[in-house]
Amino acid sequence: MEPTQLLEKVKSLATQGLTQKQIAQQLGFKTTITMTNHLVRASQATGKPIPAFRKAKADKAEKRVESVEVKRRGKGDAFAINIQQEPLVRAGIGIGNRLSVKASKGRIVLTAQ
Repeated sequence: MEPTQLLEKVKSLATQGLTQKQIAQQLGFKTTITMTNHLVRASQATGKPIPAFRKAKADKAEKRVESVEVKRRGKGDAFAINIQQEPLVRAGIGIGNRLSVKASKGRIVLTAQ
């Protein structure tokens, strides 16, 4: 396959939403590394960039665990936590929203009401 044809075929498959592994299988490459080597050579020969493959899934950010520190608050046995704004925004929680708190087995689950 010509370098230009390879780049165009990979670009069309990538725009269909296929992963790098799926594209390599469709084009008959044994591994993604082999396909990448061919793409690099084709890119160097034609001067065109290698097409971008499907982006990582968005739920990785949603599953990211944030850690907060429990701090003493006021006098006596009172304590509090401060939760960063970013995970609350990702969950769709803003100023004025009410949260329900569920605790069991060492876990606390906050749910927007």
